[in-house]
Amino acid sequence: MKTFWNFLTLLLLARAACCAALPSGADYQLAASVVDGGGGERMTGGEYAAKGSVGQSALPANPGLSGSGEYSNRTGFYNPPHFTYQAGLPVVLSMASGDIRLTLPPNSVAKDVFEITMNKDPLEQPLAVDPGKITDANGKMVNNEGAWSGLFPNNLSEMSIFDEQDFFTEPLAGRGVLNLRYRDDNNDGILDGSSPPVRVDSLSAWGLDETLDSWVQLPGAGADPEAKMLTVYFDKPGVYALLGSLVESIPSSFKAFPVPYRPYGPQAGAGQGQTGTEAGGITFEGVPQTGRIEIYTLDGRLVRKLAIPDNLTFPYRVVWDVRTVSGGRAASGTYIWRVSSGGNAKTGKLMVIW
Repeated sequence: MKTFWNFLTLLLLARAACCAALPSGADYQLAASVVDGGGGERMTGGEYAAKGSVGQSALPANPGLSGSGEYSNRTGFYNPPHFTYQAGLPVVLSMASGDIRLTLPPNSVAKDVFEITMNKDPLEQPLAVDPGKITDANGKMVNNEGAWSGLFPNNLSEMSIFDEQDFFTEPLAGRGVLNLRYRDDNNDGILDGSSPPVRVDSLSAWGLDETLDSWVQLPGAGADPEAKMLTVYFDKPGVYALLGSLVESIPSSFKAFPVPYRPYGPQAGAGQGQTGTEAGGITFEGVPQTGRIEIYTLDGRLVRKLAIPDNLTFPYRVVWDVRTVSGGRAASGTYIWRVSSGGNAKTGKLMVIW
């Protein structure tokens, strides 16, 4: 009889745990786990989402239950939360905000059962990685590449895999995929919160080499400018960051318009296919982040030099007012433009007709 009552007590505890709703304002979400014991509001409105996890018990670690309670997503006891998976299942762990998403194939981790946690603040609240290594790596990066390559808000994450014995630090048996989203809420082409301004088209994903205390650029699996997302391969747990750079490359899309520039001709105007206005001048679009644009006559005389400011927003334009260095109108004729940045340069022609 005593055994029966012990069993009944555990069963009631398990049922209460499975069906309890999380408090409002919880910072994670559990969804579509392998064994879904209900959960009500526990399934919605959080910051994290877990799929393919073993169970949804809200009990502490090792509750001593079988079935859905044997392994638990340790809700309410850990921050950031721990999500438990088993080897034969695919792993999907994401933030409901869409900032981070981790996907692993089945049997990628050499443990029968393992936990994953996604830490957004490894500098202030480290898990498995010494934050000093992150600081050292960032110092090296900035020293070599400039302030544009520094760490900026929301662009740093730590992915840890572990069980009750130890952290899993080996390369995965099956390569996963990591999606990292950057912030550009006003769509100006500049990473939100960055100073100096970092162009979003310069961002790439990097992993921390804990042996050398340095950042290593990761092979990209794709980019989605509309979703503001970079996708890279995930080979092992660790610290990952999105880092920028000073844009000195000149894209193939760089152009000057309108050509010809004819502000008083029959097609004059500022619209597409028109030949411009005197107030609008000639626009250079897709310019790099530093350098200059020079305009020359065909015989090589400098007409005007335009500096490129480093805080241009998308579509990164510089306008020439079609005046010479002395302030007078540039004469009708054909000119050569040259844009240069770092060791890169590109030239082209334009025509002015008054």
